[in-house]
Amino acid sequence: MTVITTVGSAERHLPAERATLVARVSVSHTDRATAIAEGTALHNRLAERAGELHASGDATWHHASTLSTGVRQWVDHDGTTHREHVTSSSVQVKLSNLNRVADTVEQLSAMGATVQTSWSLTEATRTRVTREIRAAAVSAARQEADDFASALGTTIARVATLRSGDAGAAPMALRSAAPASHESAEVSIPDLAVRVEVTAEFETS
Repeated sequence: MTVITTVGSAERHLPAERATLVARVSVSHTDRATAIAEGTALHNRLAERAGELHASGDATWHHASTLSTGVRQWVDHDGTTHREHVTSSSVQVKLSNLNRVADTVEQLSAMGATVQTSWSLTEATRTRVTREIRAAAVSAARQEADDFASALGTTIARVATLRSGDAGAAPMALRSAAPASHESAEVSIPDLAVRVEVTAEFETS
């Protein structure tokens, strides 16, 4: 008896169904009170916009983090020491209406935030597709094992072990800066790969 170990995989690509925007706030000023006031005002505007998207049904979820304030200090080339107070925070919103991604990124960026976009499938879609392609991954592993067995002049008697290594669907990210003109940016919805991988051990007859 010979034990043959093979790896089988299957993959399917589907268009993203959700876009999570993370708008980051960073306001600096030599005066601490001013940094806090300006940072808070920007944070509140971003949070209000995220709440509006949620209330309208364009988003499924939003979250505003707690603001934090720190000090940044550096020395320039002539030895002068500089000191600034920095107020930071972030606001997240998950869009289900992907037609709103471009204009929302543009709006949040224009307010003064740095916006990062990540794409994903819904959990229901990811689970359904993963289940659908598992059989194809097992079949690929078995086919490779059959090829090796044939080369050895024997056949597969049984499957000894089968180990799953589902990879799921990896999110994609795109960092966006404030638009340079009044033209609306175009956003292409990416395809995300759902991948399943299995490792199997087969015993020959």
